[in-house]
Amino acid sequence: MAGVSLDVSGVKVVRSSRTILDIHRLQIPAGQFVHIIGTNGAGKTTLMKILCGLLAPDAGQVYFGPTSMTALNPWSKSNLRRHIGYIPQSAEYNSHLPFTVREVAAMGRSSVKPLLTCLNRSDYAIVDQWLDAVGLGDRSRQTFNSLSGGEQQKVLIARAMAQQPSVLMLDEPTSNLDINWKLQIIALIRRLTAELNLTTVMISHDIQSLLRKEDRTVLLHAGRVAIDGLAQTVFESSLVRDIYPGLTPQWNNGPDSSPGGD
Repeated sequence: MAGVSLDVSGVKVVRSSRTILDIHRLQIPAGQFVHIIGTNGAGKTTLMKILCGLLAPDAGQVYFGPTSMTALNPWSKSNLRRHIGYIPQSAEYNSHLPFTVREVAAMGRSSVKPLLTCLNRSDYAIVDQWLDAVGLGDRSRQTFNSLSGGEQQKVLIARAMAQQPSVLMLDEPTSNLDINWKLQIIALIRRLTAELNLTTVMISHDIQSLLRKEDRTVLLHAGRVAIDGLAQTVFESSLVRDIYPGLTPQWNNGPDSSPGGD
């Protein structure tokens, strides 16, 4: 389950004659945790979908390790995506469907199995392992929509990890959560990244509570990489002060732990 590198080169996405993403070069080494920040419309989600192989760029190359994703046929790209645990924005997941916690987490195993293949005892052991790892093993028979927002996010992380991915990608994983849950979720993600040597890419607007000074941070602005460096350096730039007027980072220097409870 060790991480792999990601490499974006000359990528452009054009919609209605407007360039919404133009990335000259972005390299993410295996095992690194990278924050992608920027205002709404900066191109963050578009970039993540390209990194996941869910969106094909109009130009350029995207490498997953040594493999060019843009050169793959749809079947091969689908197989490669099995190695990517992708957690979309909460708005993209219908939490009102009547699934249990275990059924939602098991969707991660289903995505890596051949079509029409049932999950076996080994698959469910992996699912249960990850529910235990996020602290929800005793809630597996509850309905997903009966959980709090933070607990639901933990289930979606368990679902992604049940794929046994090399890359974890999260789009606004702490949106609409209170500060306690934000810190729990980011601590869990950091712990998984470190313990499993995952490559983790996370989009977030919660930069004041989640960032550490030493975190690699990529600021997107108008579809381009405006700044790429350590968080402390990024937030000392005049561009960030223009984009986020009045922002004073409150660095998250807490332990990598994931306490339970609301």
